Amino acid sequence: MTPPTDPDTQRIPVRYWIWLFGAAVSLLGDLTMTFGIGWSASQHGGRVAGLVLLLAAAPRAALLLVGGAVGDRFGAPRVLMASCAAMFAVTAALVPTTLAIGEPVGLLLVLALVVGVIDAFFLPSSRSMPRLLVPPEQVPRALASFQVTGVVFAVSGTAVGGVLVAWSGLAAAAGFDALTFGAMIVVLVLLRKTIAPPGRMPTGMIRSIVAGIQVAFGRPLTRALLITMTVAAGLLMPLDALLFPLLARSHGWSASTAGLLVASRSLGVGVIALRILMRGAFPRPGIFAAVGLLVAAVGLFGLSVFDPLPLTFAAGVLSGIGVGTFTGHVLPLLMNSVEREFQSRLQSIVVLCQSIALVVMNPILGSLSDVGSVGITGVCLAISVASALTGFVVLTRPVLRSATVS
Repeated sequence: MTPPTDPDTQRIPVRYWIWLFGAAVSLLGDLTMTFGIGWSASQHGGRVAGLVLLLAAAPRAALLLVGGAVGDRFGAPRVLMASCAAMFAVTAALVPTTLAIGEPVGLLLVLALVVGVIDAFFLPSSRSMPRLLVPPEQVPRALASFQVTGVVFAVSGTAVGGVLVAWSGLAAAAGFDALTFGAMIVVLVLLRKTIAPPGRMPTGMIRSIVAGIQVAFGRPLTRALLITMTVAAGLLMPLDALLFPLLARSHGWSASTAGLLVASRSLGVGVIALRILMRGAFPRPGIFAAVGLLVAAVGLFGLSVFDPLPLTFAAGVLSGIGVGTFTGHVLPLLMNSVEREFQSRLQSIVVLCQSIALVVMNPILGSLSDVGSVGITGVCLAISVASALTGFVVLTRPVLRSATVS
């Protein structure tokens, strides 16, 4: 039996569970709102829907580094409170607005732009909170608990969004989202005296951003983790929204089957997250992150060659186990590789790198899937090979092989 003095088995502070409750409720509202905006935009055609998504993504990407610097300068809890208050005001005002004028294109475009700007400040501070609330050695379990919550709410959020939008359109989704942001504001008020205030940053905003970039890419371990995460994001993040639906269509399966395929990957991620939550991370997280990429590669290979549904679902679960093993060990390593005062800036760089990877890889993978000699099965096979090669490269890097969480 593991001795109770092992730091990885100590209890996660209560303040973290309080924050997780608020974050989970807020995530449910965000997913509901995202579905509502997408559904409302789709009634105006694909071009308008694409423009709405672009107006949400562009300001978020452009302002992420600023949002990270602001989070470290004023403290992630304060910036998170301001972001939640802004989103509460926007979503609450959207209810009477949509009831009065409906859901015109102009309103959706302005809404997407405003949400994108707020997200640029919300995301870095929100993602840095676990590192501020728990000791370094407990970060893997804390992140695993959030990952388990994300798996559950990723399914339920879309379902809730569908019910609310069917009932009363975007107004219902906005009203529900406002309530969840209200709950998050209450949680942040309860936690306001439990987190140490940020240290004074002696430099200006531009220098703060530059300092964050220098820390992220100037330290061998942090740099190696960021590069690995960016490559993995380009290979693995397109699975749910792009590759699994295309794979289902190539087999002639229904949309519900495609949804089950996505759920199978989420199930695999959830299994690993639960294991880390209950027992802690595996030793030598760098090595297990590489193993995760290799396991994901095996699952993707199965997706490229299997035709029977049971085997395809099994391959989907295996790919999720690989993804969960990779993220469950890389993210804590990355968080603990820099000091607390750089956390928001680090998270802004992580989100920016992942966004760039998706912007580059989604069109490439989608175009390759349309090539007759390649097809979606060929794309899955190529990603399998690339994931395996990335895993082997990680195993050759001493800075990653020898890394520890604490």
